[in-house]
Amino acid sequence: MSKLLIVANVLNGLLFIILVASIAGFISFLNIYGLFLACVTAVIAWGVFKQQRWGYFAAAAWALACYQLAKQGYEFQSIKRHVMILGFTLIPLALFLHETLGKATAKSAQNNGKQSDDSRKMPD
Repeated sequence: MSKLLIVANVLNGLLFIILVASIAGFISFLNIYGLFLACVTAVIAWGVFKQQRWGYFAAAAWALACYQLAKQGYEFQSIKRHVMILGFTLIPLALFLHETLGKATAKSAQNNGKQSDDSRKMPD
């Protein structure tokens, strides 16, 4: 395993731990809004755990959303600074993992997964 993959797997574990801690934090709101945020975060954490590309992209978007909520003062009043710093650092981390570990689809849009060159592209 290359050094890049080792680092990416460690960072993947760190991102997953942060998402699980966020789930616990959202549940601590003790209202339906917190439960909704916890459910959305759990779905994103599942995608990160399964190393799906959409999971990493959703984690980056979710980090940006939390950053903006904290910056605008709509949410996270008691931990505003921590959420902003964490959100700011998770965006590039999630995008890095999206490109490094995210599983790409095996099929190509042009050949529908066929590896043979049966079709003629140019007339004789």
